[in-house]
Amino acid sequence: MLCFFIRVTSRLYFNIRQNQINMKKKYVLLLLLAVLLSSFSASAQLRYGFRLGGDFSKASLSGAPGLSMKNGSGFSGGLLLEYQMENCGFAPDIAVLYTRYSSRLIDEVSGPAKLGRNFIEVPLHLKYKFYLSSTNNLVAPMVYTGPSLLVRLGKANPEQLATKSLQPGWDLGIGLDIINFIQLSAGYRFGLGNAVGHTAIPGTCLHTNGWNVSANIIFDF
Repeated sequence: MLCFFIRVTSRLYFNIRQNQINMKKKYVLLLLLAVLLSSFSASAQLRYGFRLGGDFSKASLSGAPGLSMKNGSGFSGGLLLEYQMENCGFAPDIAVLYTRYSSRLIDEVSGPAKLGRNFIEVPLHLKYKFYLSSTNNLVAPMVYTGPSLLVRLGKANPEQLATKSLQPGWDLGIGLDIINFIQLSAGYRFGLGNAVGHTAIPGTCLHTNGWNVSANIIFDF
């Protein structure tokens, strides 16, 4: 991040010189950039890391006589970015995960069928960490909430019920931040809207709900 601001400062200075702006304006601009850099470094911290976890499908199906869901356990893993605010517990983060959402469609006539279980998941969470003075900031309970999006991979959809390629949801959970390096969390995903793309049975509704547990390992840039 520091190198980025240094490059930006150098480029702006070069452009200013080329445009023959007077020296006073040059110094003012450089001073403002220096203040911006110092305030940015002091006010927040952008960090990166890895997320690994398990998923437990709770997909619910309604309005489909003769069809039901069989839910199971899956997994997820990927990269994340966290923006930790200074002097407060707010820390938004965003992740890009490969998620195996293990659920099957059960047809009373033809038996089980795959329902498109592989996804790219993009959760955007707003976390709040409760730093306790008694723990010397080594351990902080936290809560989080925010939207998530499942992007289905492949075309594994049964004829009886095809799911949408984009399936939005909303996450809610709790966790623990340990020495500002490891985060353990557990939460629930509420599927928003109907995940059914098309079906031969009018009125069918599918919600891709599910439990999840995860561990984040986060590093400074």
